[in-house]
Amino acid sequence: MAEYSIHAGHNAFVPGAHGYIKEEVVNRQIKEAAIKYLRLAGQTVYDDTDDAGKTQNENLAAIVRKINAHSGLTLAVSVHLNAGRGSGIEVYQYDSKTNAVAARVLKNICSVTGLPDRGVKRNQSLYVLRNTVPPAILIECGFVDTKKDAAIIAGKSDSVGKAIAEGILGSPVKTVGTTKSAESKKSASARTNTLLQRGDQGTAVRRLQQQLIQAGYNVGSAGADGVFGPATEVAVRALQKRNGLIDDGIFGPATKQALSHSAKKKEGATASAIVPYPGMLIKRGSRGQDVARIQRALSLTADGIFGPKTETAVRSYQKRHGLTVDGIVGPKTWNTLF
Repeated sequence: MAEYSIHAGHNAFVPGAHGYIKEEVVNRQIKEAAIKYLRLAGQTVYDDTDDAGKTQNENLAAIVRKINAHSGLTLAVSVHLNAGRGSGIEVYQYDSKTNAVAARVLKNICSVTGLPDRGVKRNQSLYVLRNTVPPAILIECGFVDTKKDAAIIAGKSDSVGKAIAEGILGSPVKTVGTTKSAESKKSASARTNTLLQRGDQGTAVRRLQQQLIQAGYNVGSAGADGVFGPATEVAVRALQKRNGLIDDGIFGPATKQALSHSAKKKEGATASAIVPYPGMLIKRGSRGQDVARIQRALSLTADGIFGPKTETAVRSYQKRHGLTVDGIVGPKTWNTLF
């Protein structure tokens, strides 16, 4: 089986094109679907999306750094959406090495969306295409500021993701259920008694991230978002090193036991305890243990003082998770964090 890297461009700090839909939102839906279908086909896929870079340069550099950290990748794929009031799908490549896969991906997306084929285009100035070690393609999945394109792409993000996966593979994805050999492709929420590793998603991953935060580990700026990404892997590796375990970044029984002990030392309670909502709004000017909990969950310095930096982090978190963006931690924001 082959290994692939897929990422969605832009992030909450470096927004993409906006129109009827937002690029950095819909391209992540497409990216998730593409990864899902490739894994269902038995492939190894790394999600190298960057959610931490606060400038375009930081965002692009982080993506390329993540991609190039993997050895032996067959292909890197960058998922974007277009702007400029045009219509259709286009795929960019650095050179002719990706002619076949780019053409297949383009044909598949046009087929499932009915949108115009704008062609495979060579571009050697795009940062990701220019700087990745493995061959790469960049897909522009329709126009955010054209109503028809936006409606189709937003409504068919899963189908577009599948079209990308099948274009990469050159064959249909056979989703044949959840056999033992497909264990790593199942949602982590259905695998709470097995291993958790990079690429997993779900309730079990969110619980792990909450436990890591309680034990003093940084799981990244997205906090406990239920996605086992690079920052969560780094946190697991740090935990393993600290406890004399093999630092493979995979959360298994031995690592789980080590985390339980670490969290008990840090909090004086079991790591799996759910933190109940304190019953009051927490906002700028608030102080105390609950503020410190929020700050740890957002990977901030836990000084217990809800100041401008904490408010900004809360707003960013709310935006990423589809909550009301007011910088105030009420019941919904609290329960999403904890």
